[in-house]
Amino acid sequence: MEHDYQRREVERMARQIRGVLGVTNTITIKPPATPQQVQDVIEDAFRREAQIDARHIKVEVSDHVAKLYGNVHSMHEATAAAAAAAAAPGIAVVESHLAVTP
Repeated sequence: MEHDYQRREVERMARQIRGVLGVTNTITIKPPATPQQVQDVIEDAFRREAQIDARHIKVEVSDHVAKLYGNVHSMHEATAAAAAAAAAPGIAVVESHLAVTP
């Protein structure tokens, strides 16, 4: 689980099931990803995506914002890079500072 309130709510729901005599809650809280971990996830996604040339894109992550810098070969590549960054855990906003240079 991401948050403790989720863990407690699942336990509460399990206790309300008819016939349940006891519940042992062994659910753990997943620690939030560090900015470096999120940056690594984005960069790995770039390397996997055939449409993105990861060598020319720099990623910075802070406060749920991914900032992309560098050069791409097309708007399609820029859009794919922004989508890959947006799909990373904990990212709420993607700021693309990518320049298209054919």
